[in-house]
Amino acid sequence: MVRILCFIFSCIVGITVLPSFSADTTTPAVNTVEKENPPTPTPTPKKTNYNYLPASEIKQITIDNKQYDLLVRPWEGKKKLGAAIILPATNGTADSPGLMAFVRRNINPAGWASLGVTPPTEPPTANFATDATEVTSAGAAQLSAPSNKASLKVKPEDNNKHQQEQEDFLVKSMSQLDAIGADYAGKRILITADQSAGLLISLLSQKKIANPDVLIVINPYREDEQRNQALPELLAKLTMPILDIQSPDGHPASLETANHRKTLAVTLESPNYRQTTLALNLDNESAWQNCLNTIKGFAARMSGAQ
Repeated sequence: MVRILCFIFSCIVGITVLPSFSADTTTPAVNTVEKENPPTPTPTPKKTNYNYLPASEIKQITIDNKQYDLLVRPWEGKKKLGAAIILPATNGTADSPGLMAFVRRNINPAGWASLGVTPPTEPPTANFATDATEVTSAGAAQLSAPSNKASLKVKPEDNNKHQQEQEDFLVKSMSQLDAIGADYAGKRILITADQSAGLLISLLSQKKIANPDVLIVINPYREDEQRNQALPELLAKLTMPILDIQSPDGHPASLETANHRKTLAVTLESPNYRQTTLALNLDNESAWQNCLNTIKGFAARMSGAQ
């Protein structure tokens, strides 16, 4: 009797397992077919960073075998005074939102074509990691950096190298603007802000780029303390007409040298230097319009292109 029961149990188990076994043996065949004939992917169209702008406005320049955007807007109306070269703050784009993009779009009716240049980049924020075994150890000179100064973004030994790379990038960018701006004959005004302004002041003082007819700097500074302290003298010794716009909410490094920039320019009797204070809140377009009006008036008067 026991043997009969065992035989019946074995038959039931065999019948139950058989469908599962059949399914398992057919699965690899299905997968193999899928691998041999994968579905054709739908190609995704490549979009530019400026797909919201007219295609005619987007030009490119090549620096070290890489392409960078240059945004060109023609002059509008009857006046054809020349071109405004607009260099936004570092780590931005040729159309970074804010004051510089506003100026780039709205200076054209005053008779200036605008050439929006891609600014140089900043290095990634340094990651000064602490080894796990050192977390509970007593530290030496942990607060050696002044409490009122920003922490260094890069190690000191890398700072000079990066500063040189930024300057080289700007020299190569500026050298290509003559060909693109050839359609807009006339005067040249250079409008720049923040650390880009500091870099350009340095390059102009070294005569590494051609002097514009008018220079407009907005909240100029250098992140390196030593270079920032040298900035007022470099600016005061430039010979072209200079409009130095300082915002009360500008970078602390720019605010730190504002009085010295003005005082030194007066002491050295710098020709046609003017410093003005303007509120430039990022969300206040009326302040941007005031700034644009100041730029247009100074540029037309000092360039002699009225």
